[in-house]
Amino acid sequence: MAVFLPIVPNWQNGVRDTYEFKTNVFTTRDGSEQRRSERVQPRRSIEAAILLDGDRLRTFNDALHLARDGKVLVGDFSADSAILTETVADGGTVLTVDRIPAWLTGSMTCALLTGRKSRQITIDFISGNQIVLTTGVQGAVGQGATLLPLVPASLGTSTTLSIYTTAIATSSIKLAVEPGTVVREADPLPFDDGPTGETTQVFGPAGLFYGRYVLLRKPNYVQQPQMAFNMAFETVDYGRGVTKTFAPVPLVSRTLTATYMGMSHADVMAMLDVFIRARGRAGEIYVPTWGMDLPAIKGMSGSNIRVAGTDFYNAYHSDPAHQAILIRKKDGTLVPKEIAGWQIDSGDTLIATETPIGATADEIELISWMFVARFASDTFTIQWVTKGVANITMSFVTLANLAVEESFGNNWILATGQWRDNGQWQDGSVWED
Repeated sequence: MAVFLPIVPNWQNGVRDTYEFKTNVFTTRDGSEQRRSERVQPRRSIEAAILLDGDRLRTFNDALHLARDGKVLVGDFSADSAILTETVADGGTVLTVDRIPAWLTGSMTCALLTGRKSRQITIDFISGNQIVLTTGVQGAVGQGATLLPLVPASLGTSTTLSIYTTAIATSSIKLAVEPGTVVREADPLPFDDGPTGETTQVFGPAGLFYGRYVLLRKPNYVQQPQMAFNMAFETVDYGRGVTKTFAPVPLVSRTLTATYMGMSHADVMAMLDVFIRARGRAGEIYVPTWGMDLPAIKGMSGSNIRVAGTDFYNAYHSDPAHQAILIRKKDGTLVPKEIAGWQIDSGDTLIATETPIGATADEIELISWMFVARFASDTFTIQWVTKGVANITMSFVTLANLAVEESFGNNWILATGQWRDNGQWQDGSVWED
């Protein structure tokens, strides 16, 4: 039987919540990929540093000796918490909270966390924003304490404590969540006619385009994004005489790595849902660069974009990865377009999009590449800085822009809105077909 492990994270070090799929990727010599997902749901692990002082050290040691098989119950530090709005006296049975999250129901056991202690409590029933317990709390609980669901997990075979005095110790623990016990189902997309999910309020920075999910979220440039260009050429060299180089891959792939900041629990879950829908490396999504990737525009009319010179044509017209763009207008509107064709016209590069752009050159702020990409790793780590703010580092590998094999839905796209100065999307939009 799983034993309750009464731990509270040391938020100076944060909490790492990791989700991991398992994907086999078969790559041919010309760079084509066949990907097979071997997990329907990701495995999950939680890492946290904890401070143990006074009776917390003793109760932690006691719990480890009871959990001889490593099976424990801990508060799910990544869950959407309920916060106490009033102090509860010793023995009190009624908790008043700010809200009732979806997971919080009557006749369940959960964790009650204060700044120093974690308690296991059992709920009798819920009335409005008041939670009635089956037994009173042991010790007073102050305003601001949090309620979290319990998650079954397994400890490692060894847990090490750093002992500073006879009454103070620290430890860094890693918990493997029991597979299949806590399952994250991606919230329905806004046009799926499904129930409203917690991420609906922050779905603004996302959309669908030609059957693929689009990540319309700008990275946190305080932690500089990285872009690696992967040249897949081969050189034959016998160590004497001439050498010969071959380029069997018809594109220059890029690896885009960036850190994204989630400003709320729902915001973080919206980004996690991108990973879950893609099933790690198995699926494909569109990822813009957000850079000024096209030269100065000489003219724009209908579905044609004209840029000076032919260098741009020579660099990209035959590259199957560079076949979609994201246009950002000066009013903040985002306009995604697939490229239908390239040609040289009167010494300039003429790019034709599949549908009319609906804007003039003077209305355009920048045009970025929008790559078909997959996650570079099957691992997705949420670094919680506080209970509501997290940093997420995501890495993508760009692919050839081929016809979609698995469509997420209709060709809908977020068409209006603007980026605020702090990098957040201000959604004043409607969804258009």
